Amino acid sequence: MRLSFSSNEYLNTVIHDEDGRQLYSLSSLGLLRSKATVTKHGPQGDDDVIGIITWHLFRDAKIWLKATGSLLKLKWFSFSRTFTGPGGKVYSWNLGTTNCRLEAKGSGVEVAKYHQRNLGIMSPPHAPYLEISPSVSHMLGCIVITFVYAVKLSVPGAAA
Repeated sequence: MRLSFSSNEYLNTVIHDEDGRQLYSLSSLGLLRSKATVTKHGPQGDDDVIGIITWHLFRDAKIWLKATGSLLKLKWFSFSRTFTGPGGKVYSWNLGTTNCRLEAKGSGVEVAKYHQRNLGIMSPPHAPYLEISPSVSHMLGCIVITFVYAVKLSVPGAAA
């Protein structure tokens, strides 16, 4: 499955599937974009906020997940990009210079990969997108939320 981003700005973008249907939108508010909201868009126009990530300057970052109704607290200045999926499996985002990959911990199997926008100079042009394995398609929302958190951590000074 391929989820295309409308913009390189991952904190303010719309995510579409291969058929052009809007699945998610990401919006960021606050000074220094300290809060990101992930909204899932249903086929009948029913929008649902599925996650909110809040970064604080002198406190722990927090991720609220609607699916569990829980608030995940993350350690101050922590750069952990590992999370437990709905089935109890552990996954980890690995960030490179031009892309990032989500792997199942222990097996090293790549289940998602982010591709930056390509302007078409050396290869065909494309918008930024997440390539998702069918084996994890049941947890798309979780992948989108953790992707935003992991990428934000990769920006210098963003963990605070």
